[in-house]
Parts: sequence; C-alpha cells; structure tokens
Amino acid sequence: MSPAVFLVTSSLLGFMVLAAGAYALLYGAARFRESRALLIAAGFAYAILALDAAGIVWATPLAPAWKLLIAASAVGYFAIPPITWRYLQYAHRGEGVHL
Repeated sequence: MSPAVFLVTSSLLGFMVLAAGAYALLYGAARFRESRALLIAAGFAYAILALDAAGIVWATPLAPAWKLLIAASAVGYFAIPPITWRYLQYAHRGEGVHL
C-alpha cells in the first residue's frame, strides 16, 4: 500500500468512526428531547457512515477479512444506540422524570 493510499484509507476509517459517534450522539439527544428533527439528523449521520463503509469496502486495498469487519461494524453500529437507550430506560425506570 502506497503512502497516499494509506492516508486515504485511514482517513476514511477515521471518518467512519466520527460518523458513528455523530449517529450515537444525535440518536441519544433525539430520544432524550423527543425530537423528530434530531432523529432525522441521526438517520443522516448513519447514512453517511454506511456510505463511507461501502466506499471503504469497495475502493480500498484492505484484505477481505478487514473489509468484512468494516461491513459488519457498520451494520452493528445501527443497533448500538437503540439498545443502549432501552437499557438506560430499564436501569432508571423507577427514578421518575429527569431534566
């Protein structure tokens, strides 16, 4: 892998992590504030993550095992915020309403 390809690949991977964080943050804020606009923004962030992952799988010279890991991670990232939100609701169900 040439240095230029290495930099592009690592930048795409870093952007994927950034998009995943944006998705999780926006999803949590949307559920906390009960905001449809934030939930839509979370969906856009996930769409960016999925497109970035597809670009990594399609256009980078990574080994097939790494590409499979990237694809599986992109699918897995979709489920993490809703599962975490449900767990937080379960863990704090008896505490009443908070700001």
